Amino acid sequence: MAQSRCLKCGGQKFEAVYANNLEGTTRAVLFIQCVECGSVVGALDFLNISVKAARVKNDLQITIERLLSRLNGS
Repeated sequence: MAQSRCLKCGGQKFEAVYANNLEGTTRAVLFIQCVECGSVVGALDFLNISVKAARVKNDLQITIERLLSRLNGS
C-alpha cells in the first residue's frame, strides 16, 4: 500500500488542527495538515456527525458494561 505524502515537502505525518478563523463563515473546521511544513492537505467539518456518533456509541458501550457488571455483582 502506498504511503501518503505531503505535496509540498514529502512529509508522511499529518495532524488535525482546529481552526475557527475562516473568512466568511462562523463554522469551525479541522485542517488536516503536514506535521513537517504545515501545508493543509484537507479539511473536515468540526461538527462531523460520524465523529459524534462514534463518541456516543463508545459512551453507551461503557454505560452498558457498567450496568451489566453491577447486575452480575448483585
